[in-house]
Amino acid sequence: MRRRKPAGGDDETLNQPLLSEDADGAETPREPSAGGDDDVYPPFDLLGALHELFLRLLASLGLCNRTPPPLTEAQKLRLARLARRVDVPYDAANEDHARQLRELWSLTFPDREDELPKVGGSLKHEGWKDMGWQGVDPATDFRSGGALSLQNLVWFAKHRPATYERLLRKKTGARSEWEYPFAAAGVNVTFALVDLLELRGETRVVAPGAGTLPADARSDATKTPRSSAAVAFLDLLDPGLTVERDAGAEGGDGDARTNHLARASAADPDAAFEHLYVLFWEVFDNEWLDAKASYMEFSRVMDSTKDRVRLALEKAGKARGGCTLEGVRDALGFDRISA
Repeated sequence: MRRRKPAGGDDETLNQPLLSEDADGAETPREPSAGGDDDVYPPFDLLGALHELFLRLLASLGLCNRTPPPLTEAQKLRLARLARRVDVPYDAANEDHARQLRELWSLTFPDREDELPKVGGSLKHEGWKDMGWQGVDPATDFRSGGALSLQNLVWFAKHRPATYERLLRKKTGARSEWEYPFAAAGVNVTFALVDLLELRGETRVVAPGAGTLPADARSDATKTPRSSAAVAFLDLLDPGLTVERDAGAEGGDGDARTNHLARASAADPDAAFEHLYVLFWEVFDNEWLDAKASYMEFSRVMDSTKDRVRLALEKAGKARGGCTLEGVRDALGFDRISA
């Protein structure tokens, strides 16, 4: 990655921070417990499904906005967990956060693992700049994305390694003389997606197993996202619901139901945010290349990316069966998910 040095000095740190100063943080995700509320779904409501289908049809014709239906227990649980993660800042003194940072280093630089201490000690290192952090200590870059932005990068590197490597190394297209710093940009991607999906602030849902929410959020506990894009995202948190909608609309056809179940089982609702995070990244890099952008245009490209993803979510949310990752990718003109 090529960088232009600021005039009058040798410091390679970018002059202007990419990151917003006023955002909340995130928390380490928890694995769902076996046999817990994650596995509980309400009985299928045929009339409710037909009513939702009718509203989707009107919305697809531009005659109304899609209104958020009552949340299922699975949606409540996963939305509450996401809200909890958003609310916890990165803490350099937290050993679990430090462990995740070491894991990110190992995934990104597998041949350089010995350059960081295994346990304890300072994690400051010049090599972080090679990953696209703005200095020798990534902790200073997490202020707008919190621990969630670190978790997103780790998930990206672990589960979509080919795409991660392609974007990290800027392997496609004609790159500019001064590229965006990859890791720091990833914090911005988390921040933008949290904002787009209304996961910060007043959006809180109380669900069994989700833990105690902040005291100032309890009065807003019944509020759910309201924008069309954020409502569409709710479908990704319970793909089984879209299966029932499609099956009801198609009269319970066995083959159609089997196909929808197969699609739902591959959707991985517990990682819906992470899958959308990677997709946002892909759109951002395409927008960057199309605009032939340089660092000074970073904010403009991020805003245009956010608009494209918002419109794609809205379009996918108007589909008969509800929003799916495949539907969002189709709306963006992307191929199906690869490595």
